[in-house]
Amino acid sequence: MGSLSLLAACNSEPAETTTSKPAKGAKAATETPAAAEVAPLHVSVFLEYSGGMKGFVPRGGADKPATEFQKRIGALITETQVSGAVAERKYYLCENAAPRPVKFEQLRDVVQGEVSQAALGTELPQMLEGILSMPQATQGVSVVISDFIYGPARKSDFSQLPNLIRTAIAPVSRQQLAVAVFGETSRFYGSYFPAVKTPVQKRTLNGEKVPYYVWVIGPPAQVARYAAEVFRNAPAQQAFFGLKTNTPAFAPLLTKLTDPKLKSSGGTVYEQNQVVNLDASSDPVEFSLGLNLAGLPAAWQQPAFLAQHLQVRLPNGQASLLPNSVRPLTDEEQSGQPVLAPYTHVVRLRVSKLAAPTATLTVSLPAPETPDWVSAWSTTNDNTPAPRTFGLDQILAGVRQSYPTALPPVFTVQLPLKNDK
Repeated sequence: MGSLSLLAACNSEPAETTTSKPAKGAKAATETPAAAEVAPLHVSVFLEYSGGMKGFVPRGGADKPATEFQKRIGALITETQVSGAVAERKYYLCENAAPRPVKFEQLRDVVQGEVSQAALGTELPQMLEGILSMPQATQGVSVVISDFIYGPARKSDFSQLPNLIRTAIAPVSRQQLAVAVFGETSRFYGSYFPAVKTPVQKRTLNGEKVPYYVWVIGPPAQVARYAAEVFRNAPAQQAFFGLKTNTPAFAPLLTKLTDPKLKSSGGTVYEQNQVVNLDASSDPVEFSLGLNLAGLPAAWQQPAFLAQHLQVRLPNGQASLLPNSVRPLTDEEQSGQPVLAPYTHVVRLRVSKLAAPTATLTVSLPAPETPDWVSAWSTTNDNTPAPRTFGLDQILAGVRQSYPTALPPVFTVQLPLKNDK
């Protein structure tokens, strides 16, 4: 469990509650949580370069602006190359057969449109299976960039798409890996090959927008770190499966760290021997909780997301998260008050009832299920170019089915409470 720390009474901000003094001889906890050791990232980037992907990477020039794909993927591979969070990086092109290793400069040339010849491509399940069967694939982060259009020669394979995906990514479930999926659209120029074939096998596009995806696969902590520290310009369309983190550093912050518009507490609360003592018998007790959520994907660090998904539980009592109370700590707060430095966010908790002499208050982030955008981006007929992908919901259903029916929480913190009435 993270260490508990009590802000000193000499802090520049007034105390937010009526505090009782600890018993004589008792010491309030003052340790600063030690920074968790962060394992270096080992990243392999796989770019599918088939005829169906070539339209994302036209050769540019001073009079030809880069496509969204070229901008975002160019930035992603560059950040992977230069980021201090990445200890080792490798690059591959996925063509007809097994992924082919290339240098960073070669991959960058492909993204910039400097390579004209594209391969026929490999079907989605076979491509994923080939990537995950590579040596050390399950120990590092695999970043897969593709339009993920699935158009098998055998039409009966369409009905088995979720099962084919589950089979292809079997190492994900066996090794308890995480999968992150990012969806984006980009202008496309040239031959477009839909999954659902009609008498016309392809169309020629001239800048219409169609989707492509970035999948990040690997140990949960590494996937979360890559999403937070490397994929900084990630699109809004995100889905995570199997993502969980270690217990973040946390502590009750018994000072006034709230918006003035939030109701102040009149209850008694203080910390002693790493236990929060409180009396909620007459008035609800409110206090702030500091959390270090730097290990979460950037989208999951947003206050709106946390306010919607965080859960508070208190057996034999009643506790809740105050509305509009989740916020990131400012740089000024973190640098000006050393006790706040270990934390990135603060949330406001209210304990309105505590019947038992002692209890444990739990704050957890349940793993979100498949987001709504996946259905919106799915289609059963992709002959007309649009921001939709054939069978995307079935593809990600196969990913979701690779995990337990009830996904484990992303993280859980437990705060011991003592009834001081």
